[in-house]
Amino acid sequence: MTVLVLAATSPEAGLLHSLAARVVVTGIGAVNTAHALTRELLTQPPPSLVIQAGVAGAYVPAGIAVGSTVLASEEMYADVGVITTEGWLSAEEIGIPLVDATATRPARFNRFPLDERLVARAATVCGPRLARTGRFLTLSQVTGTRAGGDALYARFGALCESMEGAAAAHVCALHDVPFLEVRGISNLVEDRDRSRWRVGDAAESAQRVVRHLVEHVGELVPAS
Repeated sequence: MTVLVLAATSPEAGLLHSLAARVVVTGIGAVNTAHALTRELLTQPPPSLVIQAGVAGAYVPAGIAVGSTVLASEEMYADVGVITTEGWLSAEEIGIPLVDATATRPARFNRFPLDERLVARAATVCGPRLARTGRFLTLSQVTGTRAGGDALYARFGALCESMEGAAAAHVCALHDVPFLEVRGISNLVEDRDRSRWRVGDAAESAQRVVRHLVEHVGELVPAS
């Protein structure tokens, strides 16, 4: 079994290079992530499982502590759609899928649900190492105000936001490759104050969980 671990930056991957897994530092953002992941999926052998590791900002109303680690149950593009005089409309509401339906796969719009059984197995393997499991958001523009973060939480009910996760989930959906995402919470989405952030602690906590998942990968994706 081949596991591919993605991280946007070197500090989010420094503890992972000794793993029995391919580790790729993609660069930040959706395009860099999609490019690096697609390149890896075309290698031989292709990965059996992709895991995104990194840090994220948690929405204050979600009630997640800085320094804790969370697992995605689904990824969602939070800024793909259109703003109208009546408010924001998603890609689904305007009828434009990001991934067309096939005989074995439904159309995907903003939402990319992860495999429920895989996520449940990962949560069991991680146990108390995880604070929560839930929806993650991906945006090209980081939210730097409490009001903006609260509005996104009210709209989507997500735990946290990053700049890469939905792109990785999107590409994995196109290639039918299982995907997991682990994020350490570096900060709350509030009025921007870098002095309160704990990026190093969050990156370390996420990597420790990813290491545990890779070391127990046989429990995540049982051999067929």
